[in-house]
Amino acid sequence: MHRPLARRSFLSGLALPSLAAGLAPALEARTPAAPFAPDPDTSDAAVFAEARRHFLIPEGVAYCNTGTLGASPREVVEEVARRTTQLESELADWDYTRVDGEPLTGYQPLTEFRAAVGAVVNAPAEEIALTQNATMGMGFLANGLDLAAGDEVVSTDQEHVGGICPWRLLAKRRGVVVKELPLTPALTSPETVVGLFAEAITPRTRVLMVSQITSSLGIRLPVRELCALARERGVLSIVDGAQAVGQIRVDLKELGCDAYVASPHKWLLAPKGTGVLHVRREMQDRFWTTLASSVWDDRDKGAFRFMQFGTGSVPVAYGLLAALRFVERLGIERIERWDAALTTRLRDGLAGIPRAALTSPSDPRLAAAITTFRVEGVTARQLQDALWARRIRVRSQGDAKGVRLSAHLYVSPADIDTVLDVVSSLARG
Repeated sequence: MHRPLARRSFLSGLALPSLAAGLAPALEARTPAAPFAPDPDTSDAAVFAEARRHFLIPEGVAYCNTGTLGASPREVVEEVARRTTQLESELADWDYTRVDGEPLTGYQPLTEFRAAVGAVVNAPAEEIALTQNATMGMGFLANGLDLAAGDEVVSTDQEHVGGICPWRLLAKRRGVVVKELPLTPALTSPETVVGLFAEAITPRTRVLMVSQITSSLGIRLPVRELCALARERGVLSIVDGAQAVGQIRVDLKELGCDAYVASPHKWLLAPKGTGVLHVRREMQDRFWTTLASSVWDDRDKGAFRFMQFGTGSVPVAYGLLAALRFVERLGIERIERWDAALTTRLRDGLAGIPRAALTSPSDPRLAAAITTFRVEGVTARQLQDALWARRIRVRSQGDAKGVRLSAHLYVSPADIDTVLDVVSSLARG
């Protein structure tokens, strides 16, 4: 049985000598800023007020659009810059006699990096592949399966385009049947959601694909129960975790999914262009490699077989490690608690404003740190612009839904109060 990795000791001790060998001299002149290391006994309010100062977001701006892109802390930005300088300064000094150490991410296994990611989501390195984003991972999974005309994929009508479109492509190309279940009527309880899928699965169903947290409305779906249902019915379970990793604790063994994709450049605050693909070891032979390089068919390499995308950015991979360390020092439990408190403050405040309407599910069991809301008689663009006039960055989801607000660790209670003040003013007309 797989034992969870000791996250703190593993990440803090990760030296990565194979990739750093011979590349240090060019960087000695620049001393990076000291990493943020909060005292675990300090109050949440004090910790996150200090954390906010470690981001490059201008003072007076509340960044509430993590659902699109997370903001990277200064130490992550500096690590990418430092490693880029390092790479370019030592470009002629590579050791061409071995693969490990070359700045070519698609050609070396990056086992230490994959293990560090796995320590966060409770999966071994052999089940983790590094990609550029969740869309890439989902494309690998969908196109890697031998699905035929009439085979079914059961999903929802709330999936991100990067999650559902690879399956829509198979519908057009191969005649695969993609069932996008209407999710909104089932949002009365987690049990109702599971029942919706139970009724939709047939003997022709091959895949259940669902988001752990949906992008537009922030619906936190009962993924563990859905994966158990898929397992009972002999169906592959694939989870889009783009909005989950870094927002909530994710334990892939506990979820029981067969495959999982994520975009650490959102809630995990990693550099843009970082992605994670997890495929359970015993399920890896079910998937073809759809980008092929030297080890595309080497089944002994584990998930490295799904990293055959050619040259990528080693500095960005180092930035991912820096982001993992930043989040680890804060603690995912503390982050989840803070985000939840902000979300409760926002939702409670909206409930007391006439004409303000919540579009996200109201059941707290289905809620996440993404809240989509609208003001009757006000377009989504007008609401978005009114908030930006007070330097609150949200994202429009269309007039029927309103705007989406992502309440993450660099957002303060005062920022939420400003949002409520703007909404109140608009509601009064």
